[in-house]
Amino acid sequence: MRGGARPAYTERTMPRPAAPPQQIHRLREQQYAAHLSLALLSAGVHAVLLWLSLAGERQNVASLAGAVILSVFMAATVLSRRVPLRVLTGGVAYLLPLWLTVQVVLVGMQGQGIAPEFFLSLAVVGLLALAWLPLNQAAALLLPLTGFMFAAVLLFNPQDLPLMIYTAFLLALMGLLALHGQLVSTERARNLSVQHAAQLDPLTGVLNRQAGWDTLEVATRSPLNAARVAVILVDVDNFGRINDLLRRHAADQVLREVATLLVSMTDRNVSVIRWNGDQFLLILPDVSVAAAHDVADRIVRTSRNLNLPDLNGVPVSVGLAFAAETEDLDALVDLAVQRLHRAQKAGGNRWA
Repeated sequence: MRGGARPAYTERTMPRPAAPPQQIHRLREQQYAAHLSLALLSAGVHAVLLWLSLAGERQNVASLAGAVILSVFMAATVLSRRVPLRVLTGGVAYLLPLWLTVQVVLVGMQGQGIAPEFFLSLAVVGLLALAWLPLNQAAALLLPLTGFMFAAVLLFNPQDLPLMIYTAFLLALMGLLALHGQLVSTERARNLSVQHAAQLDPLTGVLNRQAGWDTLEVATRSPLNAARVAVILVDVDNFGRINDLLRRHAADQVLREVATLLVSMTDRNVSVIRWNGDQFLLILPDVSVAAAHDVADRIVRTSRNLNLPDLNGVPVSVGLAFAAETEDLDALVDLAVQRLHRAQKAGGNRWA
């Protein structure tokens, strides 16, 4: 123990467990697949329209060819994955209204009427803007564009005013649906946040015991995956003495520091759980025996050197068990407990 006055412990916010990387990767892949499908569908539809135009009266050939080129470019950009989806979709959402405006101006300068395709294009632009942009940005983009289209119809095609009014009604309806979807998503996110908070230990910020059991059940649900699951039970040596020495508030801070250490030194797919008092359980999915041994050894060595006021490190005892060694989850945890007790009987500050 270090002599002298005890420095005051300061509260530190424990990092919350992030979403599992598998879920993040799956969501990202789904987003890429959706945007690629949209780009390919757009390319196919505009290619067919271009072919029909070339075979018929050759109207809007330039605009249709531009749409095909833009769709193919977007598909190639999505496949290359060199541009973040947010940048790509935002850029397209702002370029499409500009493209539509230029096409309407060119048609008007040539003395031609505004074809029905332009009203459909306005609806598509509105749909994409509402899907890809924040609602306020989409509204700021679509309101001037709709006003411009109204003016163009009144100037070049007064007889199509009812069609323009109906298109504006569709845009307003899509805006209301987007607002409703945003409210539903916000409420769902709030509910998920509450559920997530209920899974956390209020002192350390890691998963609580019930959430730990649920995580362990999911990790071992498949026999193939369960064969490579390991659990590590960590117990702070002589925590009762630490509690008497530092008093409860500072001893709680020791638990926070240990939890922070366990989270920071393990991979993001490793679940850290406050299991019981001064015990923490780590769930290691898809891990080899050698890798699990290395994690247990590093926990002991790193905790031993944890620099805290009034403490020369925080020695811990560790019990390591593999799901392949047992028949069920209770037996798996019991085996980790037995090996933890073996490490403690051997003097602590080690793993077994």
